[in-house]
Amino acid sequence: MIEIIIVGIGGIMGALLRYGVIMTVPTEWMLWVVNGAGSAALGVLNGLFARYKTANSWRLLLTTGLLGAFTTFSTFSASWFALMQTNVLMAILYAVMMTVVCVALASFGYLCTVPKAKIGERS
Repeated sequence: MIEIIIVGIGGIMGALLRYGVIMTVPTEWMLWVVNGAGSAALGVLNGLFARYKTANSWRLLLTTGLLGAFTTFSTFSASWFALMQTNVLMAILYAVMMTVVCVALASFGYLCTVPKAKIGERS
């Protein structure tokens, strides 16, 4: 039961943070900022979790809760679908670029924080 509360608290924080981005960033850049920053933060957090023995409650709060609510795959999917109806080539490019950029940012964040001896090891 406590895990549900922890994820919920993180989710509230992430949703409010995303709303703050929506209010301050132009609409066409909002998904790039939210998903890029969320991916980089996820990489950093996972690197820190690999480096330090961290309680599962922190993982749940920060990754599942906060970053899960902050990033938005459903909005990305809706944007992609709308673009598919008007410009298939741009929609494919958009999907590929969003995926590549987010994976690269998550990898970079992870590699900046994980101990070198842990790279390639499984947790």
